[in-house]
Amino acid sequence: MEALFLVFILIYAEGTSSNAYKGDETNISNTTDLIGQYNFSEITESSTIPLPAPTDTLPTETDTSLPDQTGQSETVPGKGVTNLPSTSTTQSAPTGTPREPRPLFGSLPSPDYSVSSLCPCNVQHAKCEVNCCCDPDCTEEVSLFISCSVEKVSVNPKLCSQDVASYSLRTTPEGYASVQSSVDREVNPDVFCIQKANYDAGLSYAIPEVPTDANFDTLFSQFVGFFFSTSEGSSEANQKDEEIFAAYHYGDPIQTEDEVGQRGNLHLPASAGTTYCLDANPAAFLQDQTSTCMRNFDVVNDCTTLDALSWQTYSGFHIFSEVTTHASLVPVEVVSIVLQSAEGVQTSVDPSERSPYTPQLVNPTGAGFAVCNNVVLQVKYVVVFTDAGEITNVTAAFILGEVRDNMVPIHQTFQIEFVQESANKPSFKFSGNPGYIVGLPLIAGTKTADAIVLGADPKAALSVIGSSRDQDCLSGSIKRSPVLFGVDTVSGCTLRLEDTSNCTVLTETLIGVLKGKTFPDHVASFGNTLPKYTLDWVPIKNQTITATGSQECNIPLSLHLEVRWTKYGSLLNPQAQIVSVTEIIAANTSSLALLSSANGFVPVTTSVAFVDVSAPAEPGFRAPPTIDAKLPFDFFFPFV
Repeated sequence: MEALFLVFILIYAEGTSSNAYKGDETNISNTTDLIGQYNFSEITESSTIPLPAPTDTLPTETDTSLPDQTGQSETVPGKGVTNLPSTSTTQSAPTGTPREPRPLFGSLPSPDYSVSSLCPCNVQHAKCEVNCCCDPDCTEEVSLFISCSVEKVSVNPKLCSQDVASYSLRTTPEGYASVQSSVDREVNPDVFCIQKANYDAGLSYAIPEVPTDANFDTLFSQFVGFFFSTSEGSSEANQKDEEIFAAYHYGDPIQTEDEVGQRGNLHLPASAGTTYCLDANPAAFLQDQTSTCMRNFDVVNDCTTLDALSWQTYSGFHIFSEVTTHASLVPVEVVSIVLQSAEGVQTSVDPSERSPYTPQLVNPTGAGFAVCNNVVLQVKYVVVFTDAGEITNVTAAFILGEVRDNMVPIHQTFQIEFVQESANKPSFKFSGNPGYIVGLPLIAGTKTADAIVLGADPKAALSVIGSSRDQDCLSGSIKRSPVLFGVDTVSGCTLRLEDTSNCTVLTETLIGVLKGKTFPDHVASFGNTLPKYTLDWVPIKNQTITATGSQECNIPLSLHLEVRWTKYGSLLNPQAQIVSVTEIIAANTSSLALLSSANGFVPVTTSVAFVDVSAPAEPGFRAPPTIDAKLPFDFFFPFV
């Protein structure tokens, strides 16, 4: 009987402890649900949350108010408690009612998932970005684009499937460029891609914290050094920032001011879509440009009225030294004016007397054709800047030509070059770093005992005859063109043998025509080779080909430059290196009488050929590893 009574007491004690444990678990669950009931804004305003007293029963139907991204509460069924028990007790709330936070005027917008409205290259407001095909401000400048700087736009390339906007340029039937865009669904083949971004707010910046009475001191101490210049260090930092923003940066448009005080940008006419000139092409800072386009006009009506034909259009303005409104104005200095006849003969004039060289109409009637003198054929700007991004000097050189009505349309060439100002050493511009770049001139000079001496114009040190119509070899003003790396050229002039009698004088004259005034004897092996490293310069080898038979006069008729180059460095990024340069001069193989028997003219030509002598790359594999394992002497004991 006593044993049975003892068992009954143990069973009763076990049931009591079990019920107490369940009651505690219920209390924890109720507390958690009630915390989720309160709005997020209330939690940020007060550090104390009222908690209900423990209850023994769970509510049958629950609702929870969750904050959305805009700060308003949203009711979601099945999560939380609607009515609190009347018997519950709460902790005392802090004294004083917290103030309502002010409206967040500077809140950021919600994340934008439409790729058609995203444009990463649009960095300036209400301004067109060059070659930015997705810029909505580029409605009129699209015809100037040559390529799209951003071809594809996506939200996150790590997603497994997403919309991708593609942009490309196409040519319209009128010959202009237009943007073609499309939005396609793209699948990421990566195995470790993101199937779905379940946290939408992570795709945008976090909403800034709303200042209240509780967190105002913390926010004030965090941002006081940024908004208020209370120390000397912050004022110096702000001054440096102003200097940085005031300077020109790479790609910035060069700002100008005309004679009436109107502000604009420096433009270089260029062809876009068609071969005709478009005058809205901007000149970008530190970007050398050379463009040739066609200009169509009426000689009689447009000679003196069309601004594109006058040199004053390209020099009658000032350039801002910096991008700020308080920057100083730099005038455009005209340093050279060359007059060119209709036959191609050029004559230099004094650039200080510029008034007589405005476009003039000659023989408007009677002679059968009209002539417009002093038409702009070529403009070259040289912009000198400092290492701080400030423009200090701008020069312009013009070639003004005589244009007849049967020569229209004409070709106009515009060029701009940027040179950094240096007080210690002359400027030396590379043609690649380190290897040569296709389209840049070869660097050449004359070797001395100490170093390589470069000419006044290093880019034109190694040049050939420039092609032009009806160019006479003995006219005295032969147009020359620099030798550009990777560009094979053939050009020349015509020689009338009836005008020459002395063979020796003719030979010396033609040598000067073929080689130029100062022909170098060394070429830089790399595009960034400095003149002081003489061992890195390649000598120009000379080879002369003369007639085997006896001729009464051997004159040079052609000059051929053979440039051999190779790929140097890594296969992933090979660099062009010049290994040898050979100069081949060929003389006449027949008598001068036979050469001039047809029409009295003999062609004199110059040519350049670039030969790639790179050895083919061979795949190499490392030797397989060998196993050199040493076992202890008793490893197989006691079997051996």
